[in-house]
Amino acid sequence: MTGINPILYYNEQKKFPQIWRDYQAEVNALGRLNTQPQKDSPKEETDSISSIFDIIPTFRRIENVPGKVEHSDYIPAMGLVSLALLNAPEDWRDTKSAYAQIKAKMSGNPFTPAYDYKTAQHPFSFFRGTLLHKFVNPKTSPCPKFAKWLLKNDTTLMNTKLGDIVTKKFNITDKEIETKIQNINSTKENPSFVEARRFVTKSKFGELTARAMTRTTKIGTAVLGSLEAAHLIKEIADGENAIKSAAKSAVSLTSSIAGIGYGGALGAKLFGPTGSLVGMGLGAIVGNKIAKLMD
Repeated sequence: MTGINPILYYNEQKKFPQIWRDYQAEVNALGRLNTQPQKDSPKEETDSISSIFDIIPTFRRIENVPGKVEHSDYIPAMGLVSLALLNAPEDWRDTKSAYAQIKAKMSGNPFTPAYDYKTAQHPFSFFRGTLLHKFVNPKTSPCPKFAKWLLKNDTTLMNTKLGDIVTKKFNITDKEIETKIQNINSTKENPSFVEARRFVTKSKFGELTARAMTRTTKIGTAVLGSLEAAHLIKEIADGENAIKSAAKSAVSLTSSIAGIGYGGALGAKLFGPTGSLVGMGLGAIVGNKIAKLMD
């Protein structure tokens, strides 16, 4: 009884059971409130809005920049901004092409794409149509030898050993078809055009994989890998578990590249330029969701 007023205890002890029941009722009421569905937090609402705008290429490239700056992850942040600026002209052309297709559809006018998207896929380029287009063209570059080296290596994952494995695995043959897309080294006097590839295989997944890899450049993959490596180094320096961080980075990089590649390939096959744009955005969303599963 130490610390309890004996007179108060004597006079109020009969009320203890009722006080206890009242206390339990309040606890239970609070418990029911905590189990009620919660509204989305401002961050979740922002993430949902961001996902909608992933179909806009430039926005998709920079949407993770604020988060990286917030966590002092400056090298990847600067890299993403640089990629967005570098690709702005080509992203704008892709957006205009999708708009032209939608406008033609709504007005009932025919739309003529650069080639038949349903049957073929043109190889993407890290430099074509970007701010470095003229620099990589040996005919207009101030460093023609370096430009030739860059141009030689500006190929896709389908032109790698991994591409050879996919070709053999799915028994893929391909045929090149003409497009209206100009090559980097094309000039008015000597115009040259990109050749799309028509992949022939009994496997629909194999064809889609070949298309996705034809849309994914080696240099682009290397650059994104370098930015992810910089992020990984910072996490480890901040005390994060090295193995867990490396696994997260690997999943994040792979899911992002695969999501955009497969999403864009499927969208382009079904709906042309508009499908390509929307498919890449949806693929990016799926890739980000998969990456967040590692958090």
